[in-house]
Amino acid sequence: MRIAKVEEEKGITVPSPYDRTIKVLFAPDRQGAEEMTFSHVTIPPGCGTDMHEHDRPELIYTISGRAQSTSPDAAVALGPGTALWVESGEMHKLLNTGDDSLTFVTVFAPAYPAETLYAACLERAAQQR
Repeated sequence: MRIAKVEEEKGITVPSPYDRTIKVLFAPDRQGAEEMTFSHVTIPPGCGTDMHEHDRPELIYTISGRAQSTSPDAAVALGPGTALWVESGEMHKLLNTGDDSLTFVTVFAPAYPAETLYAACLERAAQQR
């Protein structure tokens, strides 16, 4: 059995314009979880992710706060207790639409190494500056 605590993971802070903190808790290079990547994400009010896609599906589960998830085909509201399945190759983004921080977790399977996920997020933010 393995355990990870959000407060003990350093993670990364993605700079503006896509402000958020990402902490990968389980991945091949975090706790030796070869099968999946599990991360904890916090987005401040008014901030969000860029429009992006992944080469594998992503499960997003909202813990707290309010958001809008947008894809080319739809926009849906997310709140606590809402799960969102994003298909492989589907363009999507999240925007914190509430007055409080948005907190959610993500699962990727098959796994990304944490460092690969971190580098991709930082690179996309740097391209927008």
